[in-house]
Formats: sequence, C-alpha cells, structure tokens
Amino acid sequence: MRQNLYTEQKQILQLSPQMYQSIKILQLNSMELNSWLEKEVQENPVLEVNFNQSPSPGSDEGRGEKDAGIETNVRDDNTILEYFSSRKGLIKDKSVPAFAREQEVNRLKEGFCKISLSEHLLLNFRVIARDELESKIGEYLIGNINYNGYLAISCQEAAQDLNIGEKKVRQVLAMIQNCSIPGIGARNLKECLLLQLKHLQLPEKSILRDLILFHLDKLSKKDFNDIGRELKLSCSEIQHLLDILKKYFDPKPGRIFFQDYEINYLIPDIIVKKINNQYEIFENENFSPDVRINLLYERMLLDYKRAEKLKNQELLSQEKWAETKATVEYLKGKISSARWVIRCLEQRRNTIINITRFIIDYQNNFLEKGVTYLKPLSLEEASQYLGLNKSTVSRAIKSKKVQLPRGIYNLKYFFSKGLLQENRASISNEKIKNVIRNYIEREDSYKPYSDQKLTDLLQEGEGIKVARRTVTKYRKLMNIPSAKLRRRFK
Repeated sequence: MRQNLYTEQKQILQLSPQMYQSIKILQLNSMELNSWLEKEVQENPVLEVNFNQSPSPGSDEGRGEKDAGIETNVRDDNTILEYFSSRKGLIKDKSVPAFAREQEVNRLKEGFCKISLSEHLLLNFRVIARDELESKIGEYLIGNINYNGYLAISCQEAAQDLNIGEKKVRQVLAMIQNCSIPGIGARNLKECLLLQLKHLQLPEKSILRDLILFHLDKLSKKDFNDIGRELKLSCSEIQHLLDILKKYFDPKPGRIFFQDYEINYLIPDIIVKKINNQYEIFENENFSPDVRINLLYERMLLDYKRAEKLKNQELLSQEKWAETKATVEYLKGKISSARWVIRCLEQRRNTIINITRFIIDYQNNFLEKGVTYLKPLSLEEASQYLGLNKSTVSRAIKSKKVQLPRGIYNLKYFFSKGLLQENRASISNEKIKNVIRNYIEREDSYKPYSDQKLTDLLQEGEGIKVARRTVTKYRKLMNIPSAKLRRRFK
C-alpha cells in the first residue's frame, strides 16, 4: 500500500444555499412555514410578515400610493444624508408584531389556567409531608414521574442519588401513590392496575387481583384457554373480567393532565369548495401570511442611490460616508434575501395549487362518489402531466393537507399504488383497505373473519384478487388486530 496523487472525473450535484432554502420552503406545511417565517423575520429585519392578514396602516390600501411616492417625491439631498448619518442602528430596531404579543398573552393565560401533573402532585404531597426530608424525597420522585403517570427510576437509584436509605424512599413513594389519582407513581403496568384495584369496590376483586398478578401477559394475547385452566374459569368469565378491566381501569392515569397537549389540529393548506358544480381551490387564508419587503428600507436604499448620483457624499465626512456605505451594503444583502424568500413562497403556492388542481381532475369520481372510486396514482404520472420533477412533486405534497367537501385528507393520500388484476385493471390500495375495514366493522365479534376469509370475501364479493399476506399487511397498516385478538366470548 502506498500514497499516490491522481486525477479523477466526477459528476456531483451542487446546490446553492438559495436552492436549499427553496427546497426547504416547498416541503413545509402551513404551520411549519409560519414558524419558519417567524425565525426568518428575526434574522432579516427587511422582511415584513403579517400573519393575521388584518389591514393595517400602510399595508394594503396605501401600498400602491407609497410605491408611487418613492418614484415621484424628491427630498432635499442634505436631509437625505443627515437621515442616513443620524439613523445609526435603525436596522436593529424591531417592533414586536401584534400576533406575537397576542401569543404571549395567550401563553400567560394558559399558564395560570392549567396545572401540570407534577404541580398537582406537589400540591397534594406537601399537605401530607411530615418533615423537610420527606418533602425533598417527594419532590425528587415527583420530578421523575413521566406524563403517563409512571415513576421512571427505581427506588434503589433514587436512594443512591439522594444518599438515603431505600426503605425511606419506598415509604415516601407510597405516600405519593396514595395522595392523588390511583395508579399515579406506579413503576409498571401491573403495579398501576393493582393500585387502582385497591380503591375499587368490585365483587370480582379477588379474581381480578390474581389475573393482574399472574396472567397479565397472557390476557394481552387473549390466551383464554391457558388462563382458564389455571384459574378454573370459562372463556366467557375471562371475557367478562377483561371488559371490567377496560371499563374501570386506566393504564396511563397521568394522561388526564396532558389532554390539551395531545390534541393534533387538522389545519388544511388548501381548501376545495364546490361552487356551481365546479371545484374551486382556495388557500387557507387564516394560515397564509402576507409577506413583503419593508417600505422603509426600500426607501433608504433608493435615497442612497439618488444621493450618490447627485454626488452629495462630500457633505459627509469620510468616516460617515464609509459607515453609510456599509449600512447600504447590509441592506442590499437583506433585501436580496427577502426577495428570494418571496419568490420561493410564490413558487411554492403555485406548485401546490397546480398539483391540487391535477388531483381534483384526476380523482373526480372519488370526490363525487367516495373512496371506492379512488384511482391509483403515481408520482411519475403527476410529474409528467405537470411538467415537474418527481422529487418536486414529492416535496410539495409532503405533510400538506387539503380540505374537500368529503373531509380533510393528506395530499399524499391520493398517490396510492395500484394492484393489477387479471383484466389488466388496476385497483387502488386505499380502496382495498377501505373494503377490508368495512368487512371487519360488520363482522360478528364472536366469529371474526380471519385473513384468509377476508381474502375470499374480497374475491367473491368484490371481484378483487389479492393474496392473503397482502390482506395481512393492509390490516396491520390500519392498526387492526388479528381475528384472535378481535374475538369476543359469550
């Protein structure tokens, strides 16, 4: 082995920072785009973003007049130069947008109105804590309880961290477990259910305790025969106990404090409405900010160019003129960057609308008649029709939602592969999934359909030829359990 110098020819795709930014903007959905613009406004003072789209002085109505005024109004040259020299540091001054103030007020209100799980536990535990040591141990343990309500560390680890006896930690943990909602502070699912069982008055309490202690894993797999042999119960009795567990027990008792944080709002990027038997496409105006370049900085740059033409830089000292030139160079760079952002946003908007229009025309039967009429569609077909690159279409539909008269869908939903049939026709995967789901919803819960039975039903009832393993795959993709786990016992 030895080191040598040699030449090699390679083809490498190199993208400019502007192209990377354009790609990033294209694949952001409305919420992500607004968050990105908020950060961009902080870095680029020239960029002006109106998130609430409300008319403001000098925004929409007066913009045309002001733009015209830039071309027609002529200032005194000395005033212009004084303006530049006296406004040192102006570009760093940023007024807080109205939406930011409103968001901050809303966050403060939420902070006062809502209480977290740890705050709730601390309030209750401090009432029963007998000394400072117990308070210290309790605060440490409560800080290690996760949002599901489980203690994330062992008592041994807590004792080592606090340099105290493990027995004392266990005593304090028992106090925490009994000062709030039953089940909170448990170290595992078994302990969580047992803590809840202790506070319930049920006639089956004794047998439920044995079921939780020794047969929880088998119960989750519905191995009723094994459980029945050991506990001398019938399958119907075990089914009754399982129904009680589902009805009266909560496997994640801490979630009640995090319900507000788990809400996922469906915010469409595009809204499609049927008007006079025609589907019209609209942007979601509530989440489509108005982006423009601040007129103040455009004026500053134009005024500088006028002053330079009139050769009035002699009125300023060399130091002041150099400072003014540096400020103008900074403005040029920021204005150029802002123009590129606006151009990328417009290109993103046109791309998404064109793709949506293509989907509406292509999937017209789906819009009129439902999911059974959804046609298979590939990215290649869309890119060829629209004259775009396949990767551009893929980025444009990523995480975007469209609101149709039938509901809100991901744009990606309409790009599904097809399953080729014997008659050379292709059936959309989403259609097959929908048929499988309908069969399972209508099945007898005491005799659920197996995957093989679903395969036969698809072929006999719907004329869809599909392999059993494909049915199993689609069922798992829809998070539907197997026939064994769906089955109930009388």
